[in-house]
Amino acid sequence: METKQNRKVQYTKRVLTEALVNLMQERSVADISIKELCAAADVNRSTFYAHYKDQYGILQELEDVAIETTEQIIGKYTLQPSKIALLQIIKESLDLTAGNVNWTRVLLSEQGDIHFQRKLFSLILKNEMTRFKNDEQIDDITKEYYLTFGLNGSVALIQHWIKNGMNIPKEKLARMLLKLNRQD
Repeated sequence: METKQNRKVQYTKRVLTEALVNLMQERSVADISIKELCAAADVNRSTFYAHYKDQYGILQELEDVAIETTEQIIGKYTLQPSKIALLQIIKESLDLTAGNVNWTRVLLSEQGDIHFQRKLFSLILKNEMTRFKNDEQIDDITKEYYLTFGLNGSVALIQHWIKNGMNIPKEKLARMLLKLNRQD
């Protein structure tokens, strides 16, 4: 009985998340009503409220999964040399992006939550600052500026890649991102 309940809960949460992501491709979460969300997910309001307080709860769960997954990807490569690690992090991030293109598009778009984007950027920036801490050729403030520029440019390229139907192979985009973010 418990397994059946878990599957029902997982299904309900998945369809609500998919409905929210689809609706957010057109407008922000603030402009989406619970009634509209439930209709899009084919779920009644009482079922919605059994799992969430509001539509922001769904978005928060999605953001939490994205942050947790990013932390796991980064964590796998902390002991590897920076260039090799960065390429692997980029490749796995692009695999994740390609596998979840709709929610990635939403989370990184204007309709997404700017606080999530800042949190994600901060996580990546902190990791990269740690990775390049032994590089004494440039000071930490300059490194932070370079990395911030590279990170924002990388996000723009990934958004462009998604917008264009991922029209180049992930491997090629990963190498481009690595080349653009190299600290040599």
